Amino acid sequence: MPYVSSTHHRVRSYELDSYGHVNNAVYMQWLEHGRSRLLQDKGFDYNKIEERWGVRFVTVSTKIDFHMGLHLDDELAFTTTVARIGTTSVTLDQQILRGGEVAAAGQTVMVFTDPSMSKGASIPEEFRSLYM
Repeated sequence: MPYVSSTHHRVRSYELDSYGHVNNAVYMQWLEHGRSRLLQDKGFDYNKIEERWGVRFVTVSTKIDFHMGLHLDDELAFTTTVARIGTTSVTLDQQILRGGEVAAAGQTVMVFTDPSMSKGASIPEEFRSLYM
């Protein structure tokens, strides 16, 4: 069964645009926060991955579909699910939920690279075993 990470958030005033709802650029930051939580759940961050395995874990694609507007003080849950682990890439399905309803859904593809980020690197087996 794939690994699912979850965290909670309350919409803050500075995340709103002039229409009084969450600015679309903020969703990208929230998805990044969800990806960071996914790593933190297992005791990692981006620097620790490089220190431990000698590789970098970088985002190469993010897609977001918006389903409903969000407003000040909305209580949210962010979920990040490891949907697929390939040879060098990891696909993550992400959701931003309000009251159990999907407010936005995203999909992010991340790859492992060598430290210079010039070529792909195989996914460390320990990473694979931790998240699948």
